[in-house]
Amino acid sequence: MTTDSSDDEISSKKEFEAALGRVLLAALENDVDPRGTWEYRTDGTGSDMEVMVVELAD
Repeated sequence: MTTDSSDDEISSKKEFEAALGRVLLAALENDVDPRGTWEYRTDGTGSDMEVMVVELAD
């Protein structure tokens, strides 16, 4: 998954967590299961990353 999100400036951990929360909530609301391992490729503009989403127990 590669996106150009120049509209979404993130300059703190708090802003990153809020943005991540919005993405996860939107996925769940649209019947997209976000659990699992996801690769993010930057196409050479930065470091490629792997993200793991694990559901926490209540």
